[in-house]
Amino acid sequence: MRILYLILLKRKDIFTLVLSIIFSLLMLSNGESDNVRLLRSKANRFFTIFYSPITWIRSMALIEEEAALLREKNLQLSFQVESMRYLLEENNRLEELLDFQRESKMTILPARVIKMGTSPYLSSSLSIDVGLESGVEENNPVITPKGIIGKTTIVGDNAAIVQLINDVNFRLSVRIKPSGSTGILRWLDGDLYLIKEVQKNANVDIGNKVVTSGFSDIFPNDLPVGEVVNITDERGRFQKSVVVQINENIGSIINLFVIVDQ
Repeated sequence: MRILYLILLKRKDIFTLVLSIIFSLLMLSNGESDNVRLLRSKANRFFTIFYSPITWIRSMALIEEEAALLREKNLQLSFQVESMRYLLEENNRLEELLDFQRESKMTILPARVIKMGTSPYLSSSLSIDVGLESGVEENNPVITPKGIIGKTTIVGDNAAIVQLINDVNFRLSVRIKPSGSTGILRWLDGDLYLIKEVQKNANVDIGNKVVTSGFSDIFPNDLPVGEVVNITDERGRFQKSVVVQINENIGSIINLFVIVDQ
């Protein structure tokens, strides 16, 4: 008790100030005179102005937090939409493959791409998940519902390497419809291919369909290849060059078929 008394005595100025403030606040809160009400009003206005920036900062912090949550939710929804779109496209692609397999008069074996660019001896190739045990042999044609994409070259027990149509050494005997003009198709650039030595008087137009000619021990007749997009006369020769855009996007192939019996 004596220690408390000494502390109060030593800090009497501070203690007196605190008591005065407490007493004043009590009077302000309980008083009903005009002066007290006026003073209370001014005090309330002061504290309102004083706390306004603090309230604004808190509000902005809450708004920013809500905005961050909304951005995260929007990102999640975007991922879900992309996933659903991919599944829909995959479903449509599989339905197209099933329809093609049912309607084909050839014996075709479904396969899936397991790796792109697998052979050091080919400029463009891929590996598929079927091989000798599934009936695949060397030089089997490889197709999609849109057309020819290559042929098997090296065949293992459960996998095979496919030489793609855009390999620099790949050649394909083709026919242009409806004229029936024939030639040898080879890769030119991107998804463009070149048929050279077509007779100059051949009736070939842009938009004509290009199919396999059947003049081959590997590829059967009338398999779709692409469409004519440009025709150029070769100067000084009785021939012209035909540029073809193939039907299939080679870089996006996932599922395909191997013709095991024609």
